[in-house]
Amino acid sequence: MNVQREIAPNLTATVGYIGSHGVHMLIRGDDGNMVLPTKTSAGYLWPYNPPNAAGQTKDLRVNPNFGGIRFMSFGTSASYEALQLNVQKRMSHGFQFGGSYTYSKAMDDSSATIAGDAFSNSVTSWFWFAPDISHAPSDFDVRHSSAINGIWQVPVSPSLHGPAAAVLRGWELGGVLKMNSGIPTTPLIGGDPLGVQNSGSDAFSIPNRIPGRDPVNHNFKSNPGGVFLGYINYNAFELPKATPEIASQCVPFGFSPAGSRNPNPGIPGTCSNLIGNAGRNSIVGPGLFNLDFSTHKDFAVPKISESFKVQF
Repeated sequence: MNVQREIAPNLTATVGYIGSHGVHMLIRGDDGNMVLPTKTSAGYLWPYNPPNAAGQTKDLRVNPNFGGIRFMSFGTSASYEALQLNVQKRMSHGFQFGGSYTYSKAMDDSSATIAGDAFSNSVTSWFWFAPDISHAPSDFDVRHSSAINGIWQVPVSPSLHGPAAAVLRGWELGGVLKMNSGIPTTPLIGGDPLGVQNSGSDAFSIPNRIPGRDPVNHNFKSNPGGVFLGYINYNAFELPKATPEIASQCVPFGFSPAGSRNPNPGIPGTCSNLIGNAGRNSIVGPGLFNLDFSTHKDFAVPKISESFKVQF
């Protein structure tokens, strides 16, 4: 839906709303043969399966005689809403201007369908069995997007003639300014700490988000004390915690039993087989600022036609 109004001669403004909602959409499961978790008050908890002295765990796949079983189901939803503003000034008095701004919100359970997610900021395939922790900003969600463009015809006195007029007339200055907010990404714990024994491509876990801490360093380009901060604030995350309800079913991070080459009780109070609460696409990346500037000159060629010009 769009509403357009002429504010002044050669100047128009447009306000628009776009909305869409999809249900029963495709999602690809990376491995239907993987062991599934139990939903507890602390989150999704995978079975207690500590390594033995040889560093091996029990094979908990649904059918150990088969490898990964990839599949697709119609079990996701997606939505998009956007408010669009646009202002256009047509060329008059040697000046042309245009500006647009979009505030949008794209949400889904998975931004991929048949193939793995093509976005470099995404997880190839999310937890297909847990829509309550999957519904989040889309991998391509850009909340704020704006663009400004303009052309200015450099004025020259009409009394100017001869070589000076040929050199000074016909110049135009133009520019396009583009500003976008960043795209989201997901904090991950590598390896297979959950023990999902996924023979597909996505064996990972999610950390906990510490309340009250910003997940990004906004001054990430600085290096206080010679230390480069990096964009992600790692102090805003922690390993999933073993709550009293599930403590007896948790395998601590770094655990290695007695009799192994490097026995270790693990990190106390942690639970490697519990998925954290940081969530999918919970970190928004840095924005984009881009400016293109142009200078060009039009040379009139009246011998061909009155409107024919060569641009340099």
